[in-house]
Amino acid sequence: MLQQTQVSTVIDYFKKFIRYFPSLIDLANASEDAVLAQWAGLGYYARARNLQKTAQIIVQQHGGEFPQDFEQILALPGIGRSTAGAILSLGFNQNHAILDGNVKRALARIHQIKGHYSQSVTLNKLWHLAELHTPNTRNNQYTQAIMDLGATICTRTQPKCPHCPMTNLCLSYKNQTQALYPEPKPQKTKPSRSIAMLVFSNNNDIYLQKRPSKGIWGGLWSFIECDDTPLSIQKSIDEFDQSASIIRHLSVFKHTFTHYHLYIHPVVVDCPSAHVEFYQIKELHLGVPKPVTRIISQL
Repeated sequence: MLQQTQVSTVIDYFKKFIRYFPSLIDLANASEDAVLAQWAGLGYYARARNLQKTAQIIVQQHGGEFPQDFEQILALPGIGRSTAGAILSLGFNQNHAILDGNVKRALARIHQIKGHYSQSVTLNKLWHLAELHTPNTRNNQYTQAIMDLGATICTRTQPKCPHCPMTNLCLSYKNQTQALYPEPKPQKTKPSRSIAMLVFSNNNDIYLQKRPSKGIWGGLWSFIECDDTPLSIQKSIDEFDQSASIIRHLSVFKHTFTHYHLYIHPVVVDCPSAHVEFYQIKELHLGVPKPVTRIISQL
């Protein structure tokens, strides 16, 4: 959950998730819809699917016991080099380096590393430094300490340098260049696109369809989409139910992804004769994307 999401946002989701899935077996045996419903709102939904796949692999291939071999952990879905190292260091007190966002920031400042993490040359330098600093004794304490250093002292803005135990090594502190490191990611202009979301309604119940596992909002339940033009909207409505009629248009709003902006035009459509399953808004127990939650709140 902490990959791509801040601690303050994760805490409530984590507590709720653990209540629903208190063990690896519970998570492995749950339906994908149940898992995504508890994840809905955190975004990057491949993480939730990978988490469940990992639980299933551990149950099926490792007897329900979390593996303690680096290569075996690295082979689990959604677990990369830093996460595998953190699991072994913190969970099993093995000697492994980590390089999460907080550690990257701290090392980039301490050593005045030029470039951004997204550049492979910069990332390789940081991994070299991470391994150089990682001790062979009390490794788990060091791992927790350097993560906490980045999270609480060497923060993105206004780092608390007077309280930092690394000032004797830190080149940024020595040269007062803390604001210059880490270097920002090169800015790119995000493209945008527009869609209509068709809110098919029947006696205040709504129609939702499950999205493909791959792609945005993979595996979640959402409204039917089409191009944001009157012709495309009407064509999609007719294909769903020729007797359906538009009730109203809700305000267009923007939803931003990592790589682009999506402008969403919700269209509420009455379709009393459609022979499909509709869902009650007040008893909706499905994983839905944030824009769908926003639209439902307006209905």
